[in-house]
Amino acid sequence: MSISEAMELLKIGEAIHGSQKEKEVLNFIKYHIKGREIHVNTKEWIHSCKVTLNGRDVGATLMPYSKGSVKGKIGSNIHAFRFPDHPFKVKDLYAVAKDNGADAVIFYEEGKTRRIGISGDLPALSMSFRPEGEIEINAQSSFRDSQSSIYEVTLQEGDEYVIVSAHYDHWLTGFHDNLFSVAVLLYLKKNLSSIKGKRGLKLVFFPSEEGPRCCTGSLQYDVGNVSSAIVLDSLFPKRVVFSSAPELWSLSFESEIPLKRIEMPTPFSDGWSFISRGVPAITLYNDDMIPLYHSDADLPVQGDQEYFDLVVKEVTRLVKHLINYDVKMENKLIPDYVNLTSQFA
Repeated sequence: MSISEAMELLKIGEAIHGSQKEKEVLNFIKYHIKGREIHVNTKEWIHSCKVTLNGRDVGATLMPYSKGSVKGKIGSNIHAFRFPDHPFKVKDLYAVAKDNGADAVIFYEEGKTRRIGISGDLPALSMSFRPEGEIEINAQSSFRDSQSSIYEVTLQEGDEYVIVSAHYDHWLTGFHDNLFSVAVLLYLKKNLSSIKGKRGLKLVFFPSEEGPRCCTGSLQYDVGNVSSAIVLDSLFPKRVVFSSAPELWSLSFESEIPLKRIEMPTPFSDGWSFISRGVPAITLYNDDMIPLYHSDADLPVQGDQEYFDLVVKEVTRLVKHLINYDVKMENKLIPDYVNLTSQFA
């Protein structure tokens, strides 16, 4: 087993939803595995950003989907924050800056930059060092209607299907979120093709997971004949979070991967596209990668190959259960965005 496909995909560069780079990732997938395209509508984020600090051009990453042109002094009308301990706290600091009259917001973190989605009318930047002095920001940002493709690979025909999926768009380097998972799916064809059961089996590669909620690829996928789903997203050595409908928790007890925890479904992944429509789904991820989340430092690390092997074994084990396992969601679940989880309705 090898993560070589993920290493090759890394060379393509950032694959923003609806962009040409996203299509290049899809073309790579199509070259390695035969399937069918299902066209979906999305929006490509078009952006540019120039930053001058104390009269010199410096590197900075624009937070999606902020924009604006501003001049000022850091600590005065430009507010700068050390990047918080959790990426989702960025929006709270952004709101604080806005409430206190800031014209722009900067998040700094030694050695890396990030893209974290922000809703607001102030430009927001990520910088790899603590900026000081006078700054000028010129950031352009807009959406353009585009088209992406869900790529579906049928391994076994059936009246209903178990789905194993991963999204293939990504912010910045995106090695573990989510090129690693794409490589796992490409390899899984070898492991899963011989598994037989009373249900069919498909591998599905989703676009536009990182984009606006309006255009998420998995939300545009027909789940009418889907019995259950396994979603791979943000996998990182050496543990896993087993995030699923409670009806599937028992399947975690013999996990091939050390468990960090078992939890209610996360609303921050393609798994929610299934859960929200009544399809039992398991999302495997690992929030140990928070220090690298959506950053240009999300690169291969020691232990990736051994972890890859474990993920392949774990997904194979789960598929063997689900292809014959009768399960229905007994309760409706609703997202709990404040606590980063879900609850019974």
